[in-house]
Amino acid sequence: MPDSGTSRPRYQGLAAARRWSHEPVRPRAEFSLAVGDRAGELTVIGHLARGRMTELYQVWSNEHWCALTGKLVAPENLVNGVAPASFRREERVVKKLHHPNVVRYYGSGVAAGRPFILLEYFSGPTLFEMLESLPKRRLHVPDAIRAAMHVGAAVHYLHRQGYLYRDLKPGNVLLREGIPILVDFDVARKIDDKRPADRLGTAPYMAPEQVRREPLSPASDVYGLGALLYELLTGRWPTEEPNEDDEDDWDDDWSDEPGAALIAGGPIGSRELALRYPQLHSPPVPPREHNSRLDAGLEKILLRCLASDPADRFQTISGLLAALAPLLKGRYRLWPAAAPIERRTDTRSR
Repeated sequence: MPDSGTSRPRYQGLAAARRWSHEPVRPRAEFSLAVGDRAGELTVIGHLARGRMTELYQVWSNEHWCALTGKLVAPENLVNGVAPASFRREERVVKKLHHPNVVRYYGSGVAAGRPFILLEYFSGPTLFEMLESLPKRRLHVPDAIRAAMHVGAAVHYLHRQGYLYRDLKPGNVLLREGIPILVDFDVARKIDDKRPADRLGTAPYMAPEQVRREPLSPASDVYGLGALLYELLTGRWPTEEPNEDDEDDWDDDWSDEPGAALIAGGPIGSRELALRYPQLHSPPVPPREHNSRLDAGLEKILLRCLASDPADRFQTISGLLAALAPLLKGRYRLWPAAAPIERRTDTRSR
């Protein structure tokens, strides 16, 4: 029988996600609403997480007739009924975004005096939860590269809309049927030449210029994506020194994600800065010192992403993605080898 020329769709997700079978963990935080409570047209049907300024619930929406994620401002963070600037900023940004690797926006409003944003509901996991469940806290190399390319596609799209993300980390990436999806846009800011008034982000993933509150550029998010990929490949942060556990079997002595809280700007002494942000004075540890099986070419890409000087990094996310794509071989490629993938002019790497 002649070949019809058809083939099944190519799987785009992470192999590790197919093996994920953990039940959702009951959140440890206190919430202001209980299951069954109503907030306008929303009914709380589950608790997801509590952040710095907000509470995340699984809610049933009568308008959309489905379960969604309801992000509500915590009562103590309302000032005269007005939501914090970060919440209003996230609402402005996320409602403009329409990309396969960005969380879907379903609306916003005020219910029972509480501003809310409605987003698609994920059963999980986050990349952070995925790492915590794996031996040596690492993804398989092709999975890690795939994850970085999906997240990078979302950040590239965000840059084209005129915004920087500023808080790339495994905890801000959820999986939708194995596909990494970027969430939490409350730290996003417009791309401009102004010095930021804040020092927002998560310490191990922040570019040095972000820590110093200098003008930021897409290269600042290149650093963040490089730090995320470094962790997916090694189980460590870029400035963590290697130890004997890197070559041992699974070490279960891992606490919750350190440094996960957003760090507000403020007067911090030079000694405290040096302790909290070692990237200001220490170069990244070559990733092959943590994982000797990594390819030298991949290590070179990572170290370029994590260069202290923004001018020494890839200048665009798309330039980084163009460097990563050839490292995926055979069945791990996101597209067939013969596919005529055009390299656009905006994928320049300098």
